Amino acid sequence: MNYCFDLDGTICDTPLRKEDLKPGYLEAVPFPYMVEQVNKLYDEGHKIIIMTARGRGSGIDWTELTSEQLDRWGVKYHELEPMFHKPTADLFIDDKGINVEDWKKTLPPKKGIIAGAFDVIHPGYIKMFKDAKAHCNHLTVALHLDPSIERDVKLKPVHTKEERKEILLALKDVDDVIFYEVENGFLNYLRSGDYHIRFLGTDYLKGNYTGKDISIDIVWLSRNHDYSTTKLKTLIYNSVKYRKDRELNYD
Repeated sequence: MNYCFDLDGTICDTPLRKEDLKPGYLEAVPFPYMVEQVNKLYDEGHKIIIMTARGRGSGIDWTELTSEQLDRWGVKYHELEPMFHKPTADLFIDDKGINVEDWKKTLPPKKGIIAGAFDVIHPGYIKMFKDAKAHCNHLTVALHLDPSIERDVKLKPVHTKEERKEILLALKDVDDVIFYEVENGFLNYLRSGDYHIRFLGTDYLKGNYTGKDISIDIVWLSRNHDYSTTKLKTLIYNSVKYRKDRELNYD
């Protein structure tokens, strides 16, 4: 079977440049799960064609860079075609044609799990879920009902579990939400064998974490941002306090 894969947005994430909002091909990063699936099809004997529209509008020849990126990312393919030269294929997989997420759902499940209280959703969480989903085709969030029960340093959630679940399921990268009250409850999920991969922040690399002795693949997600639920709650508290103090002064 001949498979034709679009490149940007399907096999790799290509951000827009801030200065002109045009694709930043130099900063493109691969989606590991998609690379894995393309290579699997290649190894099974299917023909793999990579199609790209790079340079279609500008006239710039991006062939050398694109070939170098595909080799560096370890993508196996037979042909690299510009989009204005439409190749012959049995199936086209494109983020703007056949939705790549729909296609991934037809594949054997590769289920990932990530745990936390996720009380106040901020952009840092959105990025984390996006990064996690790049490694699997089904992402489950294990929602800690109240971390403060076992750890005094943690804040009690302000949203109910139902509210947090509704918010999380509204995010495109989250497929399922399950609950646990204490750390042993989360251990039961990890031991169930239902999940193929677990996601943890790099801040746990040198420390202890629940389920460290359980055999499960781990992907470490970097936290390269300054967002924090505690920080947001503090900002909200200070804002409300400032308003109340002003009202008292006026009185």
